[in-house]
Amino acid sequence: MQTKLSITSQARRAQIIEATVRVIEREGLSKASFGRIAGEAELSSPGMISYHFADKDELLAAVCDTILDDCATALARAVSAAESPVAALSSYLFAFVRWQDDHRTAVAALWQLAAGWRRPATTCAFDESPLIDPLRRALREGRGAGAWRPLHEEWVAQAVFCAGKGYPQARYDDPDLDADAFARTLVDLFTDGLRS
Repeated sequence: MQTKLSITSQARRAQIIEATVRVIEREGLSKASFGRIAGEAELSSPGMISYHFADKDELLAAVCDTILDDCATALARAVSAAESPVAALSSYLFAFVRWQDDHRTAVAALWQLAAGWRRPATTCAFDESPLIDPLRRALREGRGAGAWRPLHEEWVAQAVFCAGKGYPQARYDDPDLDADAFARTLVDLFTDGLRS
């Protein structure tokens, strides 16, 4: 693949990725053919997808990377703007839950990809580490500043991340669930439990 894409190519790739997300969310991964995606993207032919992506695996990898990059950027920004370790943890959880609430179609597509597709030469569809890294940093800095009791950063980071990742299922179980109320519950739970 080219290292630099023209603005037109970037826009076309983004259009195809967005259409792929919608098709996967609405019809399922097994029905996300190039033909259906081309129709969703209002392209003249499926061949236009092949021009921008070598195969379906490359397209699905780009879908995963695009969604995860957007979420990771939002989380890193929220943590960086926080003024204390406790605020960083709170900001992370609110940003994570709100991002999932604002990107429901993308989250649903990502769940389907995680369940039904594996990136070539790997054992999974995507690596969640970029989503956890801002949290690891907040926990590490908080421990250094004495904000937290002694903790195993990686275990706590995984627990906090998994709790935040549970929001879509909680919303599915309760369609009236308020995202901020859910995040506030997690913030109270973890900050109270981790404070020194």
